[in-house]
Amino acid sequence: MNHTQRTTRRNTPRRGVASVLAMLFLVIFGALAAAMAIVAQGNLRTADSSLKVSRAQSAAESGLVFAQRRLVSESRRFIIAKGVVDAGFAERLWTGSWSGGDGAVQIAPAIGYNGPASPDGLSAAIRDAHLADSSAFAPNAEHQGLPEILQDGTVVTEPLRLEAGNDRLWFQLIYELVPGTPNIRVTCLGTDGDIRRTLSMQFELGKKIEYAVISPNRIMVGKNVLIEGPIGTRYGTNTGELTSENGDPLVMRSDFRYLSNSLTTKINNLAQAVAVHDIDGDGRLRPSHPSEGQGLVGVGVSDIDGDQYVDDFDCFLSEYDTNGDALVVWDTSRAAAAGIPTSSPEFAGIDDQLARLIDLSKPDRNEDGVVDSRDTRLGYSDGVLNVYDNYAKVSGRLVFGVQQAAWEAVAAEDWRAIAQGPVRADINETPVQFGATPDELRVVTTADFADSASWFSTNVQNNFATQVTSGMSGGGLYTPVATAPYEAVPYGSSSAYDYYRRPIYQNMTFRDVRIPKGTNALFKNCRFEGTVYLETETGCTDPNWNYTGALKAIPLGNGSIQYDLRFPGITSVLAGQTLTDTRTISNSTRFDGCTFLGSIAGDTPGEYTHWRNKIQLTGATRFYSDPEDTELALQPDGAALRSALLAMGTDKLDRLQRSSIMMPGWSVDVGNFSNQVAANPDLTARVKLKGTIIAGVMDIRGTADVLGTMLMTFRPVPGVGPLYYNGQPEAFNTTLGYFGTLDGDGEGSLPGGTGFTGFGEIRLRYDPNAKLPDGILWPASVEAVADSYREGGRS
Repeated sequence: MNHTQRTTRRNTPRRGVASVLAMLFLVIFGALAAAMAIVAQGNLRTADSSLKVSRAQSAAESGLVFAQRRLVSESRRFIIAKGVVDAGFAERLWTGSWSGGDGAVQIAPAIGYNGPASPDGLSAAIRDAHLADSSAFAPNAEHQGLPEILQDGTVVTEPLRLEAGNDRLWFQLIYELVPGTPNIRVTCLGTDGDIRRTLSMQFELGKKIEYAVISPNRIMVGKNVLIEGPIGTRYGTNTGELTSENGDPLVMRSDFRYLSNSLTTKINNLAQAVAVHDIDGDGRLRPSHPSEGQGLVGVGVSDIDGDQYVDDFDCFLSEYDTNGDALVVWDTSRAAAAGIPTSSPEFAGIDDQLARLIDLSKPDRNEDGVVDSRDTRLGYSDGVLNVYDNYAKVSGRLVFGVQQAAWEAVAAEDWRAIAQGPVRADINETPVQFGATPDELRVVTTADFADSASWFSTNVQNNFATQVTSGMSGGGLYTPVATAPYEAVPYGSSSAYDYYRRPIYQNMTFRDVRIPKGTNALFKNCRFEGTVYLETETGCTDPNWNYTGALKAIPLGNGSIQYDLRFPGITSVLAGQTLTDTRTISNSTRFDGCTFLGSIAGDTPGEYTHWRNKIQLTGATRFYSDPEDTELALQPDGAALRSALLAMGTDKLDRLQRSSIMMPGWSVDVGNFSNQVAANPDLTARVKLKGTIIAGVMDIRGTADVLGTMLMTFRPVPGVGPLYYNGQPEAFNTTLGYFGTLDGDGEGSLPGGTGFTGFGEIRLRYDPNAKLPDGILWPASVEAVADSYREGGRS
């Protein structure tokens, strides 16, 4: 049998596959490596570009900040009398082409560099300031010859380095007026090497007096007064102004005095601790602070409201918070409406005006421009007093021209023991500043106001007698001097320095009226529409002017009083003529229960003569200048008042709203020594003053609401004017609110005493948007227009 032999063949492995795969992987990894290298290089380039873009952006932003500071510093050199900087005046101020119709323009010396004393406008001042910059340089040929002012007034500056020796990182500025507006547009080019970023922003050129109260004389702030805004005084910087007895630049008293003896004791104990341990001058002590916390040992008051401070308000809570819930109920109806459960009031009928003052302060609590239920949830008018009311005696800062050491050396005590009460300054500001320079805290005196009332003077009628006749035919009453009673000046004071028999005009309406000098009238329940302009003799510089013809009261013992000359033989001289009674050419006027739909203005006296040139607003005085004022609806004649205001037109109302009282060099008393309160406190007539309130010296008592700035003009100088006969500067002060026997005031009526009807309720609020009247010499200002920030160059 034949068998075929089968042979088995082994498969031979294929060679080179591994090499191929290896090469593929090498190619892939090589490509990946190359890609990674490229990406890495790109990342480095991107990072470098991003860094340069960021640095260029930062350079541009730094330039805008620099430009704002430069605009602020240079604009402050221009002291202007014009109240409102409109587009036309802004252009003339920028180019230096202002005229006499723009009022006075003074230019202060440059600060921080040597420049021309009188630059040709703000644009030239900015150019000169840039010329003096040590960091300026010309990196390119196009920058040679800068800074310069172009024909259209645009200022183009030389670039400024951000780092010494680094010519790659710089910014360049362009300043130009925005047509038809008072705004200055700043365009800033920020550069880091070849990368450039351009930003622009507008800044409004204007004029603002950034104080709630500013005065060259002493300021006294009593009980039941809240101030929202800074307080400034230069009192104490002149020789002889500081004295140990009463010569303090600022006196403030707690709002919680006179409520109970035990609370007054707590207030006094805390005040002593504050005087020793308060580090930052805000009138409060921080329990967690290593130094201030030590001052609370043994005081017996803790941080009840939980705001991290111990102040007068905590003392108040410790006295009247009976159930320990960190709030005091004063109005159960308001609390119920706000959804706050309460059982019974804890502070009702004790000092309702103080409760209203605190609870109704700052209506727009969330600052959204609307007062609604959300503000009530934040504490407004909710019937309780607690931490949500953010109580402070002063919501702003205190600014003094005097040095702290100089004041305390003469007073022989810490200044905080004299100026009591918590101060809440803005978060970026210190609560107090001493030694403020004249540039920081400007003094405006009566002499600066010689022509300040020109608009008011030219917008009144010289027909007082005719208007009186018309008023009488309409049912008004007139009482001549011969049958009028004598009254004390100041009215209601137990220490009167003079007595007047006044002609009395009652129940009359006057429109844009000029009251002749020597009238010395009493107006009762009269209505004044537009401007009330008081004439007086401006040449009242004789040192005897106050006293010539002054009277004193002599009781005869049978119930009658005889009035004789207080200073027999005293005379004054005017233009070579001897006067035996200066009241015949002066104007001391009292308005009782009157309504003002506008402003009070007058001639500016050559010297402060408060015995002769004085205004007293007594009774239920009302001021309105805004036809949309919500309080008009609460008045029985509100519709008629609103109609009269609307009839004046917007231009006239704009002028009137700039200043309710424009009386530089005059003595002005608002309210009297007794406080008048309606049965329904909401209907209590409050004196509402708006705008820049100008007087030589002012005294406000009772119920008042001031929205704007109180600007006092009289600076007492020993041996001059009313201080000629050994008078003391400390005797002349601007007084706000209640002072009683605990404060050394013998004229303020005491709780429980005859005629006492309350402590008053005074609120003073600085208005940053207020328009100023013409005639106040004050530095121009610059503020950023927030919504004007843009990326990109000039459009």
